[in-house]
Amino acid sequence: MIIPIRCFTCGKEISSKWEPYVDLLGQGRTECEALDILGLGRKCCRRMLLCHEDIIEKVLNYDVFQNLS
Repeated sequence: MIIPIRCFTCGKEISSKWEPYVDLLGQGRTECEALDILGLGRKCCRRMLLCHEDIIEKVLNYDVFQNLS
């Protein structure tokens, strides 16, 4: 859904790294290179970006009020 603001394990702020991470991947960088460029050296913080599924656009397609009328 929405990228967490902080790493669940160490508490480091990671939400500001998501857009640059996606941009670096779009430029053809590997995940490892992108995370190194962003300064994410801890495995816990790297996991937060590597395992994140950006599904907010898919969720917004559902109309929760459709059957209420």
